[in-house]
Amino acid sequence: MRHAILVRYDEIGIKGKNRPDFVRRLVANIQRATGLSKEEIQVEWGRIYLHPSGDPQGVCERLSRVFGVKSFSVVLAVPHDLDCMREAAVELARRALARGARTFKIEARRSFKAFPLNSMEINRELGHAVSQALPELRVEVRAPEVVLEVEVRKEGVFLGSERIPGPGGLPVGVAGRALLLLSGGIDSPVAGWMLMKRGVAVDAVYFHSPPYVGEKAKEKVLELGRVLARWRAEALTIYVPHFTEIQVEVSRVTPPPLWTILFRRFMHRVAERIAQTYRYGALATGESLGQVASQTMKNLACVDAATRMLVLRPLVGWDKAEIVRLARQIGTYEISILPYEDCCILFAPRHPETHARLERVEAIEAPLDVPRLVKSALERMEIFSVTERDISVVPSPSA
Repeated sequence: MRHAILVRYDEIGIKGKNRPDFVRRLVANIQRATGLSKEEIQVEWGRIYLHPSGDPQGVCERLSRVFGVKSFSVVLAVPHDLDCMREAAVELARRALARGARTFKIEARRSFKAFPLNSMEINRELGHAVSQALPELRVEVRAPEVVLEVEVRKEGVFLGSERIPGPGGLPVGVAGRALLLLSGGIDSPVAGWMLMKRGVAVDAVYFHSPPYVGEKAKEKVLELGRVLARWRAEALTIYVPHFTEIQVEVSRVTPPPLWTILFRRFMHRVAERIAQTYRYGALATGESLGQVASQTMKNLACVDAATRMLVLRPLVGWDKAEIVRLARQIGTYEISILPYEDCCILFAPRHPETHARLERVEAIEAPLDVPRLVKSALERMEIFSVTERDISVVPSPSA
């Protein structure tokens, strides 16, 4: 009898011919997140088994943040031997009793059809063994306090008493790469998390405007990157172009109500250049339709017209309460509300345009030397590699 962690995956199971690729990606992400060796990970049809040589608790904590994992259980693994199965079932029941459980149920699944007992017979045998060994525990079929799950598979028999939910979704990396426009606010980190849950490998770009925006604002964004990196299973890259000259030039020639739209058009242009250089398939933002005056359908269309790249907006139909709830859940909210404002807040007009016309925006923008301004932002760009534990500067080749 030995301990193992049984991992159940989510949508991967219905992926047909692509399933092996999705499983390979999930296993690679689990290995990166947990630090387990290849020898400690066993892949079988429909299940992944982890055999950590150390304490499984730390592995479980990291596993709970790996997208693609539906649930997992710390199980006792035994051979196809009824006496061993009885011993394991009694051991799990004894632990449940120590935790305060008073009723139980055995729930067996037999995918290995060569095993001589069917599921009902296994339930009966193990239930009888537990009742005999621990008479304080009573069988309760409809609403038991603990369910002892038994999986009889070709590779062995696995018994567990607790399913720990995973984050679900798809393994990060199976749905391509996207560049997230990450501010210090509440919405964009949540948008990045949503995309990672759908299998997108997300990196980020933050627009820095010194001296109008201090170093604390940049540090805040890097801290948000550390939280997102926990869910990515590997380092997150954050690009930090300098946006000061663009904001000064735009605010000099543009009526204040249009500042936000023109700033965003430039942000998308700069981000598109980075995405083309580093081969991202899409841009991503945390915009939610109608949440603030600048996020109307017409304004978003004006912004999108500045580039040709696909823009993903996973929060477009969410309200603020929903976004805040998820931000608290994933651990970004407390960082996002720190009082270090980004360049968008400091240059926000008092009365922003809500129904911008593209022809007018392009006419106002015409005197600006767009290629030079974009190039200037990229020439002074910093690049950071961010993990949960470490932030390091990456040498910046010319973008």
